[in-house]
Amino acid sequence: MNKVLNRIIEDKSALFLIGALVVSSFAFNANAADASDIESVTIIGSKDDLKDLAGSGAIISNEDLEKAMDTDIAKILSAVPGMYMRTEEGYGLRPNISIRGTAIERSGKVTIMEDGVLVAPSPYTSSAAYYFPTTGRIHSVEVLKGPAAVSQGPQTIGGAINLISTPIPEVNSGKFIQELGENGMTRTHAYYGGTSGNFGGLVEIHDHASDGFDSIANVGGDTGFDKSDVVIKARYESGNHSLTFKMVDLDETSNQSYVGLSQASFRANPRMRYGATAYDKMMNDGEQTSLTYVGDFDNFDVVFTSWQNDYHRDWFKVSDFNNDKEHGEQDDINELISDANNGSANAQAILDGQLAVEIEYKHNNRFYTNEGYQFNISTQMGIHALTLGYRDMEDSESRVQAHEYADQAADGSLSALYGYVGLNNSNNRLRESSATSYYLEDTMDFGKLAVTVGYRSEDYDQRHRRWSDPAGPNLTLVRTGEADNRDTFATNDHTTSSFGATYELNDNVVLVAGFHEGMTPMFGAEPEKADNMELGMRYTDGTTNVEAFYFLSEYSNLSAECTLVSGASCDADESAVFSGGAADVSGLEISASWILEGEGVTYPIALSYTSTDSEFQNSSDSDYFGTVAAGDELPYIPDSSMSLVAGFVADSGLSGNLRLIDVGDSCSLAACGIYNVIESHTIVDVNLRQSLNDAMDVYLIIENITDDENIISRAPSEGARSQKPRTMKVGFSYKF
Repeated sequence: MNKVLNRIIEDKSALFLIGALVVSSFAFNANAADASDIESVTIIGSKDDLKDLAGSGAIISNEDLEKAMDTDIAKILSAVPGMYMRTEEGYGLRPNISIRGTAIERSGKVTIMEDGVLVAPSPYTSSAAYYFPTTGRIHSVEVLKGPAAVSQGPQTIGGAINLISTPIPEVNSGKFIQELGENGMTRTHAYYGGTSGNFGGLVEIHDHASDGFDSIANVGGDTGFDKSDVVIKARYESGNHSLTFKMVDLDETSNQSYVGLSQASFRANPRMRYGATAYDKMMNDGEQTSLTYVGDFDNFDVVFTSWQNDYHRDWFKVSDFNNDKEHGEQDDINELISDANNGSANAQAILDGQLAVEIEYKHNNRFYTNEGYQFNISTQMGIHALTLGYRDMEDSESRVQAHEYADQAADGSLSALYGYVGLNNSNNRLRESSATSYYLEDTMDFGKLAVTVGYRSEDYDQRHRRWSDPAGPNLTLVRTGEADNRDTFATNDHTTSSFGATYELNDNVVLVAGFHEGMTPMFGAEPEKADNMELGMRYTDGTTNVEAFYFLSEYSNLSAECTLVSGASCDADESAVFSGGAADVSGLEISASWILEGEGVTYPIALSYTSTDSEFQNSSDSDYFGTVAAGDELPYIPDSSMSLVAGFVADSGLSGNLRLIDVGDSCSLAACGIYNVIESHTIVDVNLRQSLNDAMDVYLIIENITDDENIISRAPSEGARSQKPRTMKVGFSYKF
């Protein structure tokens, strides 16, 4: 704690807050039922009680989402400071999200929930599993940063995202949305539901498809996707008690690739894919069910949820080029791109399809489970608002991976796939976790001052088993003690605490402070740990709202898990955990919104800005982080990011917004070479909406209106990727 306070004093960007803030922390329980208790991040205006809210939680309302009709969570979250995003394929299907500098890859260090339930396919075993709920059907979004996320877990260093699904209507009603866009894009979103007596129900469908915007060199092919969700809800309500059943059925086929481009290829055509990736495809499906009881008793409230999530995905994609004997180049696709960047003509020719090679494709085939139950009980006793929460769950990841091959001719053409080669040398294994956690929270109301103290305990057991290589339909477990055929166990228990305060300085200004210990579970290794604090103020005056927060995270053991897409040199031991040692991330978050009044028209403006300083505190050398020197910056954390939305709302029913997102420089690796640099870039989107009557609106959206071709990601590590090109879509929304 003393180290944190000393760092605050040394950091000049925090000085203006020091004298004003109470040194303590805030832990906030943000269940779906409590959405009104969290700050509303709005494009037009804000809520009257903004100044009374503690901590840096935020909510993006359904009204906000309907204005921009975004289906990419990265663009939605740009309205919230302290968020960092890396695109994967341009559509937001598999976002990479960081909160306050947590590792960004596959959003694995952010607690992700839907309706208060953990929806990462296996949050303890493999949180970076390439799944994110379909954003286009989401009703609203909660974001909890810093100490506000301690009540959620298990990832509590940066924060949590809670997506709220479409609620069951109180009266029979529905909505139908239809969009058409460039590149063969179609999106249909429809739901209908209602309440009759004690019963209520909802049926919802969301289908989103596109032909894709990339071309495939030499051979052509589809680079789009088709993703569909079906949601069913049923509720029984009697007096102060309700029971709600929810089911989500999801299915996706994406002709997507994780392979970026060499620098030469990017300069030639930033929206082209190598011919070798023509067979790359993501296929996934899953089912999520939950049963939630809500009870309001005389002296306390209870929320109990039981859930089961099953998810399967097979990402079939380029792994190696078997060319070492013939052309003298490295096999791995990451190494091949690196060699091309460093001037190898042969490596570039192989990528361009000008040399004959055999290509090895891998079925990155995974089965995930996530099931359990949780409850929280809250009550009021004098000045104390008490909450107890408990969660008991199990999750797992099973890998059954095989290879196939194709021949690339010297003219770039590809043979049909051949040689399905079983499962040898594919890191096949079964990993399982069993976890219990609980938290206690007490908010004490002293009038203008409110103090919250919290405590969280995590206890989880993990088991890792490898399958024998000659695998067939009935895999045989081998317990020989050898490195590749093992049965290992690990037990972890970890506690975190938080304490905080808000102080109402006057009718317009609230001061906020927070400190918490955060952790991220790592499979088979010690959890990642960091001490975190935030100091902030919130100003509210009519239609003007300003919020500023300083944050600091001090990692004692920054950790990372190796994945194929990371580009690290640890692929032979994929999912091994590596430590980067100590690291600090600090920054300043500012958000503001106000409304300018005109004759028959209003002009809402919203600003979100984050300035960040991140650095490793010691030198290290590992297969994942590479050679790191003290002072190197953390990967993918830009020095600044900004979102500005300016709009108008006319009495005639016409409205529109211009959104500018500006992201500063960053690097894909800590030891940042010339081909790891991601230069600053800007995205500009516009939308127009016309209300035809109380039931129907029509709208026009143009994304990346300047058609910029900046590098916005390098994945794996040196493979350059561009943002989605200028894309127009039109649609209508009809309420009935």
